[in-house]
Amino acid sequence: MAVRAPRRYVLYVQWFANGSWEMTQKLIVATFKDLDVAQRAARDFRNFEIDDGGFKIESGVMVQKDVAGKLTVIEKYTQPFWGTVIGAVTGGLVGLLGGPVGVIAGLTVGAGAGLAGHAVEGILDSKLTKSISDELLPGSVALILEVKEPPLFEVENVVLGYGGKLFHQSLPW
Repeated sequence: MAVRAPRRYVLYVQWFANGSWEMTQKLIVATFKDLDVAQRAARDFRNFEIDDGGFKIESGVMVQKDVAGKLTVIEKYTQPFWGTVIGAVTGGLVGLLGGPVGVIAGLTVGAGAGLAGHAVEGILDSKLTKSISDELLPGSVALILEVKEPPLFEVENVVLGYGGKLFHQSLPW
C-alpha cells in the first residue's frame, strides 16, 4: 500500500507551485509488457479514481502495438474503464504514435479530432513522444490518460509496481 500525504498538504503544495487553486491537468502514459499487466494497472487507476475525491480521469485509452508497429485500441478494456469518448490530446497522441485515430470502431474521438494530431504536436514535448514510441515494443501495451489532479507519487507506485514505465506532461489547460 502506498503512503499518501494528507490531502491538505498536497493541495497546499499544488497552490504554492501554481500560485492559485486551479486544478492541474496532465497527460499520463504508462507502458507495460503485456495486456494482463496493463489491465490490472488500469483497474487500480479506476479504483483510485473512485476512492479519491480529487483524482479524475478525463479520458483514457488502452492501446497495443502489433508486430508491424501499428497501434490498436483495445476497446474491450478501454470502454469499461473510460467509456466511448477519447479526448483530443489522447486521440492525437495515439495518432502520433502510429495508431488509427480516425478509424477507431465504436469509439468517439474528442472535439477537434481532425486537427488533434497537428495540435498535439504543438502541445507535447517531441522528446516525450519519441521516448514513448521507443518504449512501445511489439506486444507491449500503453495506457494513455488525461487526468485532473494526478497525485504522481500514487500513479508512479501503480506503474512501477507492475513493472511499467511512466511518462507524464502537464497540459496547458
